[in-house]
Amino acid sequence: MRAFFVFALLLSLTLAATLYPHGAGVDTNTLDKGDDNVSQVVNFAVRFLGNDYTTLSINNNGLVNTGNTPFTAYTPTGFSTLNVPSIGVYWADVDTRTAGDVTYRVTTDATFLATLTADLIATGNYAPATIDTLNKALVITWNLVGYYNRHNDKLNTFQLVITTNNQQQTFILFQYERLEWTTGDASGGSNGLGGTLPSVGYTNGMNPPIYVDLTRDTASDTGIPPLTLISNTNYVNPVAGEYVFRVDRPLTCCDVTPSRLENVPTSG
Repeated sequence: MRAFFVFALLLSLTLAATLYPHGAGVDTNTLDKGDDNVSQVVNFAVRFLGNDYTTLSINNNGLVNTGNTPFTAYTPTGFSTLNVPSIGVYWADVDTRTAGDVTYRVTTDATFLATLTADLIATGNYAPATIDTLNKALVITWNLVGYYNRHNDKLNTFQLVITTNNQQQTFILFQYERLEWTTGDASGGSNGLGGTLPSVGYTNGMNPPIYVDLTRDTASDTGIPPLTLISNTNYVNPVAGEYVFRVDRPLTCCDVTPSRLENVPTSG
């Protein structure tokens, strides 16, 4: 079962996404410089698409999956191919050997979580009474990362936040600050463009999978999915490059094909 969403530019968006604090002095973990690197297992209990999990694994290539075995594929094959529950903020062939870092932290900081809760409410996607107090968050940032093979002429910066309240509600936030490349050399790319485009979305990893694939085979005139230009939030003045989804419930609603990413359902 597939939910497939085709991008259309929303030119009225003028505000740009601002990432949550990250990097040295903020994040507690950094993936080793390299290509196709993975994290140590992250202890982070979360309810995702109807099931409870206790650990997550982070892939250098913009993919996070449940369990203790990271998925290491560098060419995005779409979420219908994944047999493990996964979230892809920008699944593409990241290479940090000559540019950028992937950093992350698990936080229970009350001030940060209060800000995050306020931000979720401010999107307009959820009524304040429907969001319980958040008790932790996993923040992962790909900062000024290059692409395979050792290229640093084009750089991407994006962030994934997974947040929950005692495994009852789960929200994910995709934030995009800078996107200049889509494809590594081993995925059919030339100068960072063309070939197999990134996949962005999430899947329950079941057989058959139910999934949301936001960018598969779509791009703007520049060849880059216009993630920095649109949003699915309901602000009076939506913030371009910011997307939020509630993902604790089973994914059953997404048998629809809205023509714009900003109409993608914000709840599973």
